[in-house]
Amino acid sequence: MNPSIRTTLLALTCLSALGIVGSRVGARAQEEQPQDRTLSMFMQAKLDHSKDVLEGLTVADFDQIVQGAQALRQLAENELWRVSPNMTYVRYTEEFIRLTEALEQQGREKNIDGATLNYVNLTINCVNCHKFVRDQRVTVLDPETLRR
Repeated sequence: MNPSIRTTLLALTCLSALGIVGSRVGARAQEEQPQDRTLSMFMQAKLDHSKDVLEGLTVADFDQIVQGAQALRQLAENELWRVSPNMTYVRYTEEFIRLTEALEQQGREKNIDGATLNYVNLTINCVNCHKFVRDQRVTVLDPETLRR
C-alpha cells in the first residue's frame, strides 16, 4: 500500500475516533441537568472560600479569615444549600453556621489558635455532612412533591 494512502487512512481513523469520543463527551454534558451544574458551581464556591480561610490562617491575615467565614455563612443561608429537610442534614447545617460565626469572631479577635480550631471543626463537619448525604442518598426534593 502506498505510504501516503496509509497515512491518510491512519489520519481518518484517528479523526473518526476523536469524533466518537467528542460526541460522547458532548452527550454527557447535555445529560447533566442545569441544577446539577449550579450545585456543582455552588460547592466549588464553598471550597474556594474554605481555601481562602486556610490561606488566611497560614499567613495570619485576619481580614481574609473573617471574609472567608462570612462568605461561607452566606452560602449556608442560600436556598441551594437546602437539599433536604432531613433533621440530621439540618443539624449539620446549623453546626456549619455556628462554626462559621465562631470562626468569624475568632478572626475579629485575632485569635489564630481559636480560628484554626474552628476551621478544623468546620472541615470535619463538612466531611461528615457530605458522607451523610452520600450514604443516605439525600437528594433535592421537588417542592411540588412536598405539597401533595
